[in-house]
Order: sequence, then structure tokens, then C-alpha cells
Amino acid sequence: MRCCRMLMTVVLLFLGHSASAQDVTGLADCTTKVFRELGRTGKWTGKAPAGCSAKVALEKRPSGIFVTAWVIENADGGWIRTAFSGAMDSGEIVSKKRLAKASRDIMTRAGQLERCLKSINSVNDPLGCRDRANKSYLVGEESGTENKRLVWLEDEGRHTVVEYAFGTTSATPTPPVDLFNGEPLPPGVLLNLHLRDDR
Repeated sequence: MRCCRMLMTVVLLFLGHSASAQDVTGLADCTTKVFRELGRTGKWTGKAPAGCSAKVALEKRPSGIFVTAWVIENADGGWIRTAFSGAMDSGEIVSKKRLAKASRDIMTRAGQLERCLKSINSVNDPLGCRDRANKSYLVGEESGTENKRLVWLEDEGRHTVVEYAFGTTSATPTPPVDLFNGEPLPPGVLLNLHLRDDR
């Protein structure tokens, strides 16, 4: 009985800590700041914008520019990583009006995803979102478990995806590679955004 109480306390502490790691809208705000910076300069600095404490990465795909922002936090006995990935096409990035509209869309979708993630983590209900989870067991030099969950809106709308992961390994977790289809672009890359600018 005492063992069960101790286990329940550990679980509640972990859940209490995980609530602070679910700031999806904060991460989405970082991605929209990156898009604004790209629209202004056409260049990827490789750094998080001012006021953004997350790590950021950028990837160029045929369907547009994808920006991922993520944070990794220590938790009792392991770590928690929350990541958000959003996309815009080149025409949106170079147009002030379209950029503002796309940024609002990203923030609205991020709010929906945040509500779904919190519901999943508290009562295992994805609400109006879709989600997929997997658990990995690691043995060898680093041992422990890693749990990853992807959450997205299945509405044929803009690419906005959340990854929520936590693990008990002692190694620092890697960036959220599941959200990338290719390699993130290195800093200093000039992006070819030569489309008609309707600002």
C-alpha cells in the first residue's frame, strides 16, 4: 500500500511538471517570429528570435518553409520535450498581409492543439485532434524509456503539428527529428523567396 502511494506521488509530481511543458502557443509564436524575420531579410540566421527561449530549426520543402520550435525541460527521473512545427509558403512570407493572416492561422491552430494535448495528458481524450503515440525501450550505454506523441488537426488545413515526448534516459534528448522530412537548413542560408510581393 505504501509502495502504491509513493508511486502515485511520483506520477502526480510528473504530471504537475508536465503541465508547464505544454506551452504550444508560446512555441507557435516563436515560429511566426521566424517567418516575419524571413520575410524581412530573406535569410535564415539559425538563431531563435528575440523574446523566444525555444530552440528553432528551419527546413525548406517543395510545399513551403517549415519552422520547428522546441523546449526540453528536466523532470523527475528524466526529461520532457515539447515541439511545434508550422509551415508557410513563400508567397505568404513575402507579403505583409498574407504573412499576418498566416500567422493568425498558425496561432489559432496552435491553440486548438494545445487544448487537445492538455486533454490527452489529463484524461486521454484528443478532443477534435488526431494523435499517434509510441514508446521505445533503450538498453545499452543509455537505458530507459522514451514516449513520443504526435498531435495534429485532420482538416486538410495548414501544416501544424505538436510532438510531446518524455523519457527516463539520462542523455540529453535529441531535437524532434520526427517533425523533419529532411535536413534542417544551416545558419546563413539565403532563401529564394522571389515571388510577387503584394505588400
